[in-house]
Amino acid sequence: MQREETASEKTNNASPIEHDNGIKLKTHKLIILKALQEKRCQLSLSIEGIDGNFVSIILATDTTNNWLELDELAASEGHTALLEHKNYRASGWLNGINIEFMANIIGQQQSAGLIRYRSSLPDIIYQHQRRANYRTPVSMMSSPEVHLILSDNQVINAQISDISTSGALLTVPADCPLGAGDKITQCIFKTLRNKLIIVEAEVKREFENKQSSRRRLGCRFTNVDLKTTQEIQRYAAAVERLNARRR
Repeated sequence: MQREETASEKTNNASPIEHDNGIKLKTHKLIILKALQEKRCQLSLSIEGIDGNFVSIILATDTTNNWLELDELAASEGHTALLEHKNYRASGWLNGINIEFMANIIGQQQSAGLIRYRSSLPDIIYQHQRRANYRTPVSMMSSPEVHLILSDNQVINAQISDISTSGALLTVPADCPLGAGDKITQCIFKTLRNKLIIVEAEVKREFENKQSSRRRLGCRFTNVDLKTTQEIQRYAAAVERLNARRR
């Protein structure tokens, strides 16, 4: 999967995670890892010996033989470094909780042209509250048709610029009446799997560009149930994979 190119992330990759305590009980660790897998939560991987972070997901968890499998890294530099140095640090979020752990690669498998990395299970998993979720960028080619239904039944057509389970950055016409603090009764769009998503939202910020016929609204999803949250997570993961193929 794709590399996260943020200069602020260029620190000592795969260095020890500093926390006061962590989860060591195997049963509890497996519950967390399986939840990350089932919800296809994105993991940000830093690798010993290379700057930058890369995105992957857990594809499988073997509770008998004590290993997990990670999705292939699209960037060749990340792939090479991961197989050479073995050690990596993973960070992701699960239901608003930041999950962090360290582990090492013990092998790889190839199926249908795709590589799966086999990893040891982490000795310790750390978790803490996280203020913001990772936002998946959505290209113009991937953005679904979005309909915003307002309280007066007015319909506004929009596009998604990025998305996470907590909200989305929407591109709307410049004359759209929405502004910071306004409510969106229904935000309706279909995923790449043709699943219909309907959520309530609130506009938190607006970004205007006087030289453009469109502007952007930073929106927070509200009153989202678990099933919808999971569907948004699957959509974000699918878009992330599509982004990686195009690079």
